[in-house]
Amino acid sequence: MAKLPSGLQTYEPSDTVRRIAQNENIEATDALFHGTGGHRHTGKAGDAPLIGAEGIAGGAVTGDKIASTAVTGDKIAFTAVTGDKVARYTLCRRHLKSGRISRNAAKYKPVTVTAGQLSGLPTVPYFQSGEHFWALYSAYNKFPQSMTVMLGDEYSDIEGVSFEKGWNADPVSFYIETSSDNTNWRKVYTYSRSVTDEFPRYHPFDQASAGSYIRLTVTAPDSSGNTIIAGFGVLSRACPESSPDFKVENGVLKFHDGSGWKGVGIKSVQRGTTNISFFYPNGNGSLVKEVTITAVNPQKSFVNITTTGLSHWSQTSPMMDGSVCATLVGNNKVKFNFMDGFYEAYAEISWEVIEFA
Repeated sequence: MAKLPSGLQTYEPSDTVRRIAQNENIEATDALFHGTGGHRHTGKAGDAPLIGAEGIAGGAVTGDKIASTAVTGDKIAFTAVTGDKVARYTLCRRHLKSGRISRNAAKYKPVTVTAGQLSGLPTVPYFQSGEHFWALYSAYNKFPQSMTVMLGDEYSDIEGVSFEKGWNADPVSFYIETSSDNTNWRKVYTYSRSVTDEFPRYHPFDQASAGSYIRLTVTAPDSSGNTIIAGFGVLSRACPESSPDFKVENGVLKFHDGSGWKGVGIKSVQRGTTNISFFYPNGNGSLVKEVTITAVNPQKSFVNITTTGLSHWSQTSPMMDGSVCATLVGNNKVKFNFMDGFYEAYAEISWEVIEFA
């Protein structure tokens, strides 16, 4: 006879087994499935094998079910946790879906709302206190109310939506629709929770959808009666996005600050030379000269000049340095002029116009 690591006793065919021995084996078997110290999946001798990916039900692993520090790198069986097995509470804008990465097609895209307070863009991919959110207050707004995001392009393979956490005023229930023409809508997702449940940051659709418009309709606010929507994302594997906040357009580097794309650095530099000459006795020349340039944005441009101007007030006065002024006229002319009243004046002028992006 031998006793196993589990506590069970083995017997030979020739052994006489008493009832008390059978009861001991029954108690040992019960201990494996009863209480907190019984049946385990450690893979060690006497315990069951490790649980693989096929043994975890979808949505079974949530934040409140995993003890603090219980899951470490050496505790997760190889390939056991896949994108479909990870609780959506832990996922936000960047997430895994069957080993592929989705990107945010709604980033910085314009929105319209049916009611409430709209501050900045709720599609800015981060939450800023006091900026970039859509707020609904039950004291002023009835539910349901909607926010429509204009994606600009038609996106296929839209897998879900995500939210940033804004002032702990998350919706209790909402639904998502997609459209290709902002007229015909398809409901692709519905969500509801109790007011005490944690609100997931990521909401995956049961089936991937497509569209150039996304509409979020909040049907019930949180326990305070309010709802704040911030950092709203639309996640698609078909999104061509290559950089989080920057792009190059016509050779100019631009960044997005949540209100629109803005240039970075110098956009263009134009340079040239000209001259002014004026002789009072015969009236030849002019004290004013205009040069046509390539059009620029006057609010983002300035003019630099270098001159070798000489002039005198009267025919008998000595020659002196002559001052030349330069002014940007409209968006495509630079005007140069000597001070009025000179008897004779002459200047060689080197100029440049610098436009910032």
